[in-house]
Amino acid sequence: MVLQLYDDNNTKICDLVEVSRPLGFYSPLEGYRLHIVDLDPTSVTAGGWLEDTSLVEKYTISDEAYNKRDDTFKKFKQKCLAEVPEMSSHKITDNYMEDLVAGIHVGDRCEVNPGSKRGTVMFVGRAELLGPGFWVGVQYDEPVGKHDGIVKGHRYFNCPPAHGSMLRPDKVKVGDFPEVDPFEAELDEI
Repeated sequence: MVLQLYDDNNTKICDLVEVSRPLGFYSPLEGYRLHIVDLDPTSVTAGGWLEDTSLVEKYTISDEAYNKRDDTFKKFKQKCLAEVPEMSSHKITDNYMEDLVAGIHVGDRCEVNPGSKRGTVMFVGRAELLGPGFWVGVQYDEPVGKHDGIVKGHRYFNCPPAHGSMLRPDKVKVGDFPEVDPFEAELDEI
């Protein structure tokens, strides 16, 4: 097989021919993808069998037969709406969690839960690309994040790769949260 790296515009960047090099050597960015080309002519992938979905027989069911079943998502959703009618009218407003961001400021130290991950607040405000309401951008002390401050192509803040996260304010607690020394606990145990 051959591994190929493609960018987010579906343009081939290169073949990953040096198997001893880590993926990071090729500097993939968010949105890049790996493509695997199977060179084995006897493989099940030969002739596009796994890629051409028109060759795969699809399961179909008539609306009448589907409606007769009790174990469908449609029936489950109807049951939930009957039990809790306000579920159907729940829409997130533009000022969602505005009251919680009043005490959160850029530069504050924070702890994110779940996980008790510590970091620094880097962004507070609306992020329309993520959905209505207010968001908090956090730069974690450790590389436990998902990005470098760019989310869906928009830069909300700057931080090292894998240190950033955008969260709802109810997940962020600001206060005296100094960086945790990973070796401190080991010294206390000795």
